[in-house]
Amino acid sequence: MMIPLAATSYLTAAVAFLALAVVTLLRWRNRPTGLWVALAALLSVGWAGYLGFLSWQYGTSAAISGGVMEVARNAGWFAVLLALLGGVGSRPGVDPRALRWWAGAVAVFLLVMLVPLWWPGLLGDVWPGLATLLMAIAGLVLVEQAYRNTPPQNRWEIKFLCLGLGGLFAFDLFLFADLVLFQATDSPSWQARGFVNALVVPLLAVAMGRRLPQREGPTVSRHLLFHTASLIGAGLYLLAVGGAGYYLRHHGGELGALLQVTLLFGAALLLAIVLFSGSVRAQLRVWLAKHFFNYRYDYRQEWLRFTGTLAQTDQQTPFRQRAILAIAELVESPGGLLWVRRDDGCFVLDGVLNLGEPQHPPLDPDDSLIAFLLQSGWVIDIDEFRRDPDFYHGLDLPGWLIDNPRHWAVVPLLKSDGLEGFVVLAQPRARHRIDWEERDLLKTAGRQLAVYVALVQTDEALLEARQFETFHRLAAFLVHDLKNVSAQLSLISANAERHRDNPEFVADAFRTVGNARDRLERTLAQLRKAQPGTDSPRQAVALDELLHEVASDSRQARPEPRVVVESPARVLGNHDALRNVLLHLVRNSQEATPDNGDITLTLKTQDQWAIIGIEDTGAGMDEEFVRRRLFKPFQTTKGNAGMGIGLYEARDLVVRMGGRIEVSSRTGEGTTFTLRLPRYDP
Repeated sequence: MMIPLAATSYLTAAVAFLALAVVTLLRWRNRPTGLWVALAALLSVGWAGYLGFLSWQYGTSAAISGGVMEVARNAGWFAVLLALLGGVGSRPGVDPRALRWWAGAVAVFLLVMLVPLWWPGLLGDVWPGLATLLMAIAGLVLVEQAYRNTPPQNRWEIKFLCLGLGGLFAFDLFLFADLVLFQATDSPSWQARGFVNALVVPLLAVAMGRRLPQREGPTVSRHLLFHTASLIGAGLYLLAVGGAGYYLRHHGGELGALLQVTLLFGAALLLAIVLFSGSVRAQLRVWLAKHFFNYRYDYRQEWLRFTGTLAQTDQQTPFRQRAILAIAELVESPGGLLWVRRDDGCFVLDGVLNLGEPQHPPLDPDDSLIAFLLQSGWVIDIDEFRRDPDFYHGLDLPGWLIDNPRHWAVVPLLKSDGLEGFVVLAQPRARHRIDWEERDLLKTAGRQLAVYVALVQTDEALLEARQFETFHRLAAFLVHDLKNVSAQLSLISANAERHRDNPEFVADAFRTVGNARDRLERTLAQLRKAQPGTDSPRQAVALDELLHEVASDSRQARPEPRVVVESPARVLGNHDALRNVLLHLVRNSQEATPDNGDITLTLKTQDQWAIIGIEDTGAGMDEEFVRRRLFKPFQTTKGNAGMGIGLYEARDLVVRMGGRIEVSSRTGEGTTFTLRLPRYDP
């Protein structure tokens, strides 16, 4: 039996609307109006199927009026258009009372359309066609209102939806106007009605694909959901354990009670381990975020916690550790490394949290990692780099960063004026790949942390300046004492010629000179430091001759330094200032090295650098002191014998000359100072 053309037309429309409903429910249900579109499509499936059945059984004329199904199908698409207007109404400036009026008016209109259908003889045979004609007009009005009230920048999303529904209602308007006015029931348009409705479906699908997902997540608190899920899981676990214990007690024979007690204790112990496990909690949070929320993070809560951690004043957790903790908590990471930029441009390890006590060398400003972070601002997924290094466009990571499997991500600390540093995060408790949301969160947190790091460094520099101010005030008092000593000695010198034969004057003179000597020694002990004289004119300095000169001036103390010159070099600077720096470093080595030890001064060249090494076999320094205090003013390992100024000024001179000073030291094994100065080749 051959299916009539009209029935084929409506059945095609039914299949098309069914496909739209399925795809909407599977892929686009979180779109605005997504569920309304699915409902309207299902109503259209029923409508098309009903009219197709009538066409098949009774001919085309029987399908001219769908009765209640016609109203239901139009009501579904009216609901979609009202939902669009409701989305517009959520914007400022739109009166929600007008929207309620529209919804009420449409509901009353549909009820009026339904009443005569329940009593067919009320208005005669003309009513079904007239009712459908009125519904087509109402549909066109709603399409026009939805499109006109949508802001221009958002019309791109609903353009095809309005075109599709507008075309659908316009076709119905033409078709039923022809029916009402001319009683045309044999037009080919009636047979094509199903195909026309099927052609609208692709436009509706394109519109649904364009619409952005809803941004509104569930109103339930993430903390409430997490604790509720934990309690439910613990409750189900205890119920299962209780059931197993009941079974053992009643079916375990003589050992039933013993096995029950053992099972209950072991189950309680396992539950405690699970509840206090950071990795389990992290995995539960990830699972809940994936299945219950559009976004993984509660950004308000995360940002409050981030800023709260940075703003703490806990003396037991220094700022460097708190900075790592603040950004690590965002991704459930247990720790990491904080690298910051020094004033000479190098990046040094400045803080460690839960990653041991690494001693990684400084990174030069032109290092591949530094250049990549500065240019791209990317968050580097180290696991991804291990799998596919080419993805990062020629990036060459240091060996210590790749070889440690606990290293997970590198987060740049960017400010408007450049790279302040970076954080290396440890593997999170629930291991996973970094997605776009975490990258954005870490990049934003990194920019905020960069500001905090810069502020802390500024505060430390200000504190140093205040310490210098205090020191200079102290020096003024000491200069006053020196003037007093000078006045006393001048008085003795003036009276010596006249009273040199007076025993009392001689005795008093000796006492005055002794007192002056004591005061001078105390003054020298407090002010013993190098004077670089960086403001003096610069000149070419032969470093090989300078090293021999320093070694000669240092032979009064033990051990005597020896000089090894691999290749001569010259630098541009102040001869006396650089000599004082080297003398100070050699004097420090002599004080830290026993008489039978060894001190070696070396000179070599590498590329554009002249490299001076001062190596001793003395007591050495611990890594914490070298990293945090060695080059800070007023920090010393000599107790009251030193003021901690010499190395600070030595480093300041080297940086002013365009170089840098490095140190390597181990307690009990010795220390090596390395001065890198730019070579001078006229």
